[in-house]
Amino acid sequence: MNEIDILKSISENLSERKSCAALNNYEVLCNNIEYVNNLLSLGVDHLREIQNQISSSLKRDEDVLEILRSDTQPLFYFRNIIPQILLNNINILDKFIAYTLPDDRHHITIDNVGELRKDFMDYNNLVTSSRQLIDSLVVDSYQLTLLDAKLTNYQVLVSLNSFNKYVTPSIRQGLFNTDIETSLNTFESLPYNQWTNSAITRCDHKTFANKVDFLFSNLGLTTEDDFKDEIKNLFKFSSEFTHIGYVSTLFTSSNKGEVIFTDSVSPYLPSTENFSELKYKLLETMVNFFAKIYLPSLTKSVEKLFQPRIAGLISTHISINQSLMVNNLKTRNNEYYFFIMQGMIGSDQIIDLTCMCEVTNNWQPPHNLAQIYCKGCGSKFKLLEISGDPGYILTDNGPVKVIGSSVPEFSDLSPQEQQKLIDQCKSVAKQPSI
Repeated sequence: MNEIDILKSISENLSERKSCAALNNYEVLCNNIEYVNNLLSLGVDHLREIQNQISSSLKRDEDVLEILRSDTQPLFYFRNIIPQILLNNINILDKFIAYTLPDDRHHITIDNVGELRKDFMDYNNLVTSSRQLIDSLVVDSYQLTLLDAKLTNYQVLVSLNSFNKYVTPSIRQGLFNTDIETSLNTFESLPYNQWTNSAITRCDHKTFANKVDFLFSNLGLTTEDDFKDEIKNLFKFSSEFTHIGYVSTLFTSSNKGEVIFTDSVSPYLPSTENFSELKYKLLETMVNFFAKIYLPSLTKSVEKLFQPRIAGLISTHISINQSLMVNNLKTRNNEYYFFIMQGMIGSDQIIDLTCMCEVTNNWQPPHNLAQIYCKGCGSKFKLLEISGDPGYILTDNGPVKVIGSSVPEFSDLSPQEQQKLIDQCKSVAKQPSI
């Protein structure tokens, strides 16, 4: 193709937005968005507690390492800087959480379904907040991991330089003093090509991608290449929206009418589902980054600052938060197996399938196989038919009642009967696999 062919394809295909397509279950998306948004909120609440722990301990000489007790040592000054970095991150996380709330549509009818329409403003706010968050968390994870004076000088002085270009006098008055003026003047007197490598500043990893590569390597995440690419791709994708790119603006600015869909909750529009699909993906990526990169980076910082006993206490709190985020996120969009008596499928019975997320899905006759998924979390169900009346199946995870069997639920058994089955499961687990 030559330049005219390319321009022709753009003119014919990227000058008017095509109709939206809704490819996911909107009800499940809303449930998952609510769950993961709440999960991230809980993680941020724990981060506030950790920030308070760190801030309080940094004020006590007996809690910090000896190298932090002398103002002739660079780490001494991080006693003030670290708590503020964490507060900055909490503020940006709060903003992202506010933009990723699930849709409230219980009041939606055919007459007001247009309220759910998503356009340029909605997308731009959502994705820009994502760009701000991932950029901030990567930069600050990098700073927290290294705790290097020149690196921090560079990061803050570049920020001051930009801030000072347009700030109003009253705002400037509340931030700048003689020391800061002198520091900024010293920095700005350097030739631009020396900003990243001078007597007062350093930046070894200049780009977002460089910092991401460093963090994954430094944290030993050598098998997480797909997730590393996901982070870089999110940054590029969100940059397109933040910089008001041609394609993102085209996609989000259409005035076309939309068909109306409906589910068990209310009517909705394809653009609503599209927006929720993106919202959930962004939430999932941010929770993973928060748990796998940001919190471990904070742990590395803690180990460089505190006496072993204090570092251990704070690191344990961080580790609990990390496990909470990772393990709870795994409950979304999973795949679960159910044992079921042969002959139930296709019968006139309602089959109750209780998911690991604790939502019971009532599978109605005639048992359409396309409907065996969890409306609570989007997990898929696979059914294993067992002939006869088998009672319980013994697994590594404990006894499982075969759906439809005449035996009582495991929880209804006496403690002695429960223990007997548990002992049998343990015996099965110890047997060598064939």
